[in-house]
Amino acid sequence: MTRKLAAAVVVRTAMQEKDPALYAVPIGYVDQAERQADHYGRDNLGAKGNSLAVSLPLQRMVAWFREHPEG
Repeated sequence: MTRKLAAAVVVRTAMQEKDPALYAVPIGYVDQAERQADHYGRDNLGAKGNSLAVSLPLQRMVAWFREHPEG
């Protein structure tokens, strides 16, 4: 989960550089995932519930790109 979150942060940076208004929703999902990771502790993301709390916003980010292929 730590690697997925790190990859999402890189993607968020790219989205912020390209068009923060267009990508506001997926950027928000990455922000939410990071907040959840901080809340549960980044060293404890292997636990089932903690992992789900972080992965769900990341899954929503991916789904957003499926729904907005122009993005």
